Amino acid sequence: MDLFRRACQQQGWTIGEERGLKGWTDATCSAGHEFRVVALDVVSEPMHFGRDPSLPWCRKCRTASWVAECLAVLTSAAKDQGIELTATDEEDESGDGHVVFAASCSKGHHFTTTGRNARDYRGQPVEILCQDCSQAAAYAEGFAKLETVVQETRSTIVKRYRNAAEIRCRRGHPHTFYVDSWDGRQAIRSDFCSACKRLARFQEFSDRAKDLGITVLESQWIGVSRPHQAVCFAGHEVGLVPNKIKRGCPACPRGMYGGSVPPHDVYYVVSGLDGITGEETVKPGISSGGGYNRLRQHAEDGLSVQHLRIAGLPRGMARLLERYVLDGLDREGWLSTRGLEYFPAAALQDVLDFACEWFTDQAGLAPRSHVVEADDVLDAVASTPVPDIVDIDAAVAVIFDSQDTACIHMHTHAPDPV
Repeated sequence: MDLFRRACQQQGWTIGEERGLKGWTDATCSAGHEFRVVALDVVSEPMHFGRDPSLPWCRKCRTASWVAECLAVLTSAAKDQGIELTATDEEDESGDGHVVFAASCSKGHHFTTTGRNARDYRGQPVEILCQDCSQAAAYAEGFAKLETVVQETRSTIVKRYRNAAEIRCRRGHPHTFYVDSWDGRQAIRSDFCSACKRLARFQEFSDRAKDLGITVLESQWIGVSRPHQAVCFAGHEVGLVPNKIKRGCPACPRGMYGGSVPPHDVYYVVSGLDGITGEETVKPGISSGGGYNRLRQHAEDGLSVQHLRIAGLPRGMARLLERYVLDGLDREGWLSTRGLEYFPAAALQDVLDFACEWFTDQAGLAPRSHVVEADDVLDAVASTPVPDIVDIDAAVAVIFDSQDTACIHMHTHAPDPV
């Protein structure tokens, strides 16, 4: 205890009743701050609390400059934000000596604050002292961000709450966003829909497979390491695993056809009652050669009405036409019934419209050998009891009129058997 008394004398403390080395001893520093200390803590460590013995051991004395600095920041921020501060006789629970102020902002909110609340966890001055105003600003920021994301993604706000909103993405997937937390506001981003992200991965996988001469038959994304039903250009039905898709069809011998695959040079449009979904469906797609293998597969699935088959397209053109039509359907708000290329039967006219628009803009398709009315072609296809294909030679111009007010310029011939 003698060491403790000498330490207290060195610090200029006045001690009250002693309660031994391990008991609490009431003390008052030279600045008048009252506190309690354990004698053993002082005499057992030469660097008490990590402090040099020549420095003040009184916590309030050590933090006096910090408290004064925080008070100056609080006073300045209150003045800038139009907040009235009234000092009280209380100190906050930190024990550092921060005085508690009764405050009121210009919007009529009443609250208490201290200099410690004038800085955030990074030590930077806070932008808004009033907790109610700060919360309102955070809500406004979150809802503004939500409105931007909704417009970018063409989503719909179903219901709005005080601190949250229910929305549906353009494909109808439901989501709830909370704006009353930092994590909730961070979650508001354009790629929020996990179901749509899976569909995008499925699109990427399908495009990679097409580059290797494989058509994915699976209706949805299963997983990166799960086999997806697919068929190659040689007719092999295989289970294609996305993270193992390298050389192409695993059933085809290595070096088959010199390592190259036939280009996608056929564009087609079929429709019918989808045997998988049970809905009337239209399916635009691409194939190679004559395209009959894919058309036969579609017929087996119920899509037996064949509206269009354009063969002999230059390399890469069928893929561009397919992407143009799918992007157009997406812009028009058509949602796939399954997979990526199956749409409600009502989208048939738009499919033909976009195909015509694309051909209209293509160079090198100027010669036109035959002219017929659009209604005549579509009626002839719809009325025949046998599924027909409107066969078109890609070497001849193909132009459709989406409004059915002009002529279709195209070369037609009798359909080949499917």
